[in-house]
Amino acid sequence: MVDMQLREKLKKVSEAAKHGDRLPERSKNAGLVVFLLLIGIGIIVLSALAIGLALAEHALSAAVIFSIAALLAFSVFKVMRADDVGQL
Repeated sequence: MVDMQLREKLKKVSEAAKHGDRLPERSKNAGLVVFLLLIGIGIIVLSALAIGLALAEHALSAAVIFSIAALLAFSVFKVMRADDVGQL
């Protein structure tokens, strides 16, 4: 039940962000750029940590950190490709 309520809230926020007259398009684009920049930095840091762990012969830790970075990158890809919340 909680999942459906959260999904409905996300749909309302998505519709307000898409069709809202109060939020200018420049602000939407700036928010997206900042979001992508921070996520990109996080992915780079996690990848560097995974490489460092691999070089220090900590293969299991490197694999876990790299898989987290890959899941984060995949999540960003899915968010960027989705037209609305229903496609996520």
